Amino acid sequence: MNGKESGMKSAASGKAVKIVKCPYCGASFEEGLLRCPYCGSVDDHQDETEFLEDLDEIRDKLEDLPEETIRQTNRMQRKEAVQDMGRILKRIGIVAVIVLFIIGLGLFFDRVVEGNSPARRDQENRERYLWLQEHIPLLDEMYEKGDYEGLLEAYQSGDGAWYYEWEHYSLLEGLRLLGRVREMDIPILEESEKTFGADSRQAAEDRSVLLADELEILYFDKQARNKEDAETIRELSADVREDLEARFALTDEELEYFRKKMTENYGYISIRECREFLDKR
Repeated sequence: MNGKESGMKSAASGKAVKIVKCPYCGASFEEGLLRCPYCGSVDDHQDETEFLEDLDEIRDKLEDLPEETIRQTNRMQRKEAVQDMGRILKRIGIVAVIVLFIIGLGLFFDRVVEGNSPARRDQENRERYLWLQEHIPLLDEMYEKGDYEGLLEAYQSGDGAWYYEWEHYSLLEGLRLLGRVREMDIPILEESEKTFGADSRQAAEDRSVLLADELEILYFDKQARNKEDAETIRELSADVREDLEARFALTDEELEYFRKKMTENYGYISIRECREFLDKR
């Protein structure tokens, strides 16, 4: 066989078949096979030719379609495109409504529930201004006189929320802490030890509360706004610091441990930390 293709008759059917030659190994085989049965290679040229023939066949069929059928097909495609666009716009609209609802709910919560409307803020600013004008001079006067009982009484009266605006606000916090230790922590612990026993769980809990408060007084300089407030609390808390030393007898290493803790926590220490410390002693 001298060419790539030649004609032969099938022994089974007697029909003429086309024989092709593999461009890679030279073997001859019947046309129509995807791969050479001898070397397994694919005739890319043959595949390309068959693909182009299929395209020509499809184009011929399309040309034979009536124009009305083509128009109907185009109309259906446009209709489907419009429907798809409508669904997309509907979803966008739903999302937009949800977003607007959330924004509106946030504004309502901020202005109505939290009372942060412009009118409400203006009213609070006026109230704050009038309160400061009335109370700050009185606080300054008691501070100059050393009337710490009067300062604590005014602070605990609850007649305003702007005490933190006063330059000696930390002093008020220190005075309240001293009062809590003297009037509550120590009496409650002594009552627990008397009623339930010094080794009882209730006494251990009350002891942890007392230790936490007395340590805050000892290291009050860590939370005081200024040195004057820290020094005043130190002068007023001699009895509390003596109770801390006598009751807990902390070593220098333990005092340094709590100093670091107070520094890390801006002058505060938790009751849990004190409870864990006492349990390990």
